[in-house]
Amino acid sequence: MIIDTHVHVFDRGVAGADQNFPLWPGTRWGAGGPDLIRQMDEAGIGKAFLISYTPVDVMAHYSPDQRDHKVAVFQHYLRKDYFVQVWEQHPDRLSWFADSIDPRVPGYAERAAQDLDRGAAGLKLLPLFVDTEMGDPRWRPVFELLRERRRPCIIDLSWWYADFPWFSPSVYGKYASFTDYVQGLKQLVSDFPDVKVQLAHYGTPRLRDRDDPARTLRYDRLQEPVELLRAHPNLCFDLAAYQHLIGRDEPYPYWSALKVLEILVEGVGAGRVHWGTDWPYLGVQPYPELIRAVREAPFLKRGEAEQILGLNALRFLE
Repeated sequence: MIIDTHVHVFDRGVAGADQNFPLWPGTRWGAGGPDLIRQMDEAGIGKAFLISYTPVDVMAHYSPDQRDHKVAVFQHYLRKDYFVQVWEQHPDRLSWFADSIDPRVPGYAERAAQDLDRGAAGLKLLPLFVDTEMGDPRWRPVFELLRERRRPCIIDLSWWYADFPWFSPSVYGKYASFTDYVQGLKQLVSDFPDVKVQLAHYGTPRLRDRDDPARTLRYDRLQEPVELLRAHPNLCFDLAAYQHLIGRDEPYPYWSALKVLEILVEGVGAGRVHWGTDWPYLGVQPYPELIRAVREAPFLKRGEAEQILGLNALRFLE
């Protein structure tokens, strides 16, 4: 079974969606629940991890002068109830990972427990989006909940945004490196070795500098996330957004993206890498092309493509 371990959906049925979708998430891949299921069917994808969130959860993306307008627009079609509706319509195809966990707001652990009670397969944490890095003790009740319920979580460390002064003010300028930044996470996952954690976006190293006109890809920056995983067996990577490295006219097999997979497999082994895309943010290539590139990757040994494309994710859910 092929599993996309990182997807989202947006409600295209809301009035104004056609006019507002170009602002976010775009229109190329549709972005609604029916679009996702149709494209999964066409590509032979059996299952996906559906990660819910709301505009409030992701507003840190934007500078403060943009946030009021973005929330006013996105609130209509980026809604938790829509994620839940799509999941309930396709329980055999989608595993729901519940987000909207903000340790600054009382009741956060109890609300997370309610989502697990409702049937969520696990939780999604966005520590810097809520300006609360993983070393903050307020995350411990969430990990205690995950351990008690024997559920996994997905963590987006968002290191690639940490250089924006508005993004996570408590972290801005505080850490000289990814390794310095994740010391708190290292302690947390060491204290909860039985809680399985999928690090979104292969750990979020910034492989391109924003001010580099040559857009040089710095694959060497993958080494710090690799070292993190080597030290903690309860961690794994997802590949979500790796395909954004593919250029518009780049030929198959899209080595700019495939190189990420090669380095991760060399560093931590195929058994700790989960294929994922961050759909509907597919970029320039559709599902079938991305899957074909993994299946035909010359650096993978026999059976490793199947692990990456789905078997690892199945074990993650066990």
